[in-house]
Amino acid sequence: MQHQYLSANALAIANDWRPVYHLSRAAELMRIGAEWPRLSSIGVQLHDGWRFSDRAGSDWYLKNISLKDPAKRNPITAEYLPLNVTETQQKRAEQYRIAIEGERYYRMRHIGEMHIKPDAKLMKPPAFSDLNSCITPNDILLRRIGKVSAALVSQYHRRHPVDANIAIIRGLNARQAVWLAYCLNQPLYKSYLEQQFSGSSLIRVGLKHLANMPVTRCPVEFNELADEFHLNYESLVRSDDTLFALRKDVQGWLDQHLPLTDDSEGDAEPKFVARFFKAQDLGLQLNYAATEQASQARILKEEFGCVPIRQLAAVNPKITRLTHQHTTTGFQIIKIKDINEQQAITKLTESSSESAWRYHKRLLSKFDVLVSTFVQEPKVAIVSNEISAPTFASEQLAVLNFHHTPGAYALLMETPMVRRQITGLATGMVQRFIQPKMLERIVLPRIDRDMAHKWHHQLIELLKEKASANEKLEALYKKMYLVYRQLHPEMNR
Repeated sequence: MQHQYLSANALAIANDWRPVYHLSRAAELMRIGAEWPRLSSIGVQLHDGWRFSDRAGSDWYLKNISLKDPAKRNPITAEYLPLNVTETQQKRAEQYRIAIEGERYYRMRHIGEMHIKPDAKLMKPPAFSDLNSCITPNDILLRRIGKVSAALVSQYHRRHPVDANIAIIRGLNARQAVWLAYCLNQPLYKSYLEQQFSGSSLIRVGLKHLANMPVTRCPVEFNELADEFHLNYESLVRSDDTLFALRKDVQGWLDQHLPLTDDSEGDAEPKFVARFFKAQDLGLQLNYAATEQASQARILKEEFGCVPIRQLAAVNPKITRLTHQHTTTGFQIIKIKDINEQQAITKLTESSSESAWRYHKRLLSKFDVLVSTFVQEPKVAIVSNEISAPTFASEQLAVLNFHHTPGAYALLMETPMVRRQITGLATGMVQRFIQPKMLERIVLPRIDRDMAHKWHHQLIELLKEKASANEKLEALYKKMYLVYRQLHPEMNR
């Protein structure tokens, strides 16, 4: 039976009599840091994220975006009556609408350990940046729900707001911010923050609990490491900016060569209840979206010279004899979650449970392009380096082996023109997937050879720079840990 001797003073400091608390790691930080200052006493400000609703019928949406009074309706039409608002309020409503519809706000999935993981939508200019929930340089963003993690804001991140599932720690200088962010990602601090205070199994970090957290001052030995972190972290963020500019170039080329395309995502509901289609557009999927995709593909081929993707790449290439020998030894499988929003694969290590996943039996090779088959998570990545360990792609992903300049076509695969086609071929109601085989129905334009070579080399060089910065950061974290351990003894449970 577990037991722990506690003095009356220790119980008073903890302000918690539950045995489950005192026998857990959550109590360790309070005991170790009994003499440390609390977070609230070191000059920081704690801010909640932006609380909003994207549901058009909610009271918040009616008041702040539709500018209507949710408590008053027209007695004849039953429509909500408009509010009397100023020009400033109208402008703010439009800003809110742009931010919500364009998803220009940081969510939990963007918060990694030390790093913010932005997607293409967050690379656009903020709709507004004057709320406390909008990020500023050296802010620490804390994921509050479920698994806790903390990420640092650099001067290059767009100053969008964070949503209500994220808290902001503000007011530290650059070195102190790196130190605190690093501490918050360590098990000792995570255990404290991930305490459960009620019968609910959902973990939510409250600002009061966060404010009462003991913290150590940034040690002098950490200063040089913090400076080095900023150099490499900002290099990563600048690479994201470069990728965003490259994506704009690709979209601009598409707009010029295919006037029917635009940069909207095209995943909204169809505008037509009924529409005439040619008989040749009808296939085995007798639904509007699939028929519209077939119609668009035909028009793109007939009027703009696009070609089926199978003329440009091998779609889900088949197994070779050489591959089969690896299926009984150690290997790894790349899944959707192992691909980030920046054309890169983040998985680096093998897993002992990989054999439980269904996967393509062909080994991945350099310059293979992976495409997510999950419509709600449209990720694309290129294998930019030679892979040392035997690696396969999960059947969640489609594998494309382009005949030339795969980097250019990898960029093309993440454009709205292609995403609309994938969405049209998807099946399912809630979680919508496309069968990897059906990717053969996608049509693409042939990219000018010189332009394709330029885009390919730009993407590969960019990914190499990011990989180099990540390697330096991984080495840096080991040095940070040695300094961290000097002030935080090993936990005994």
